[in-house]
Amino acid sequence: MTLTSTDSIRELMSAPPLTAAPDWTVGKIIDLMIERDVSTLLIVDQQGRMVGLVSESSLLAPAFDPQLRAHPISLHMQRQFASVDVRETIEGLIETFLLHRVRHLPVMENGRPVGVISRRDVLRSLMRR
Repeated sequence: MTLTSTDSIRELMSAPPLTAAPDWTVGKIIDLMIERDVSTLLIVDQQGRMVGLVSESSLLAPAFDPQLRAHPISLHMQRQFASVDVRETIEGLIETFLLHRVRHLPVMENGRPVGVISRRDVLRSLMRR
């Protein structure tokens, strides 16, 4: 069986997303990601708008250098990122994953992040059917 148009991104995503402020240090972000067992963290401003994201792979080099761990995450976050609207179809979601070759996508509603969805979330749903 396959996912159908009645399947919802909201049902598949992890919510609420783990977020942090741009002024948090790299070290604090790494500690939080390890503690919460997540591989992607969304960076939001004071109004809750997403301004960037960080992934495990983007933190490997800063984690290696103790001086970089004191940097604000804003110096190491991705400022350009793909995202998906919570109302997007499953087909559109899969297309976005394939087009951007990413493992995780922020899920947005009214310009604010409401969750994160991974390729694994989609695969898990497919295999349960």
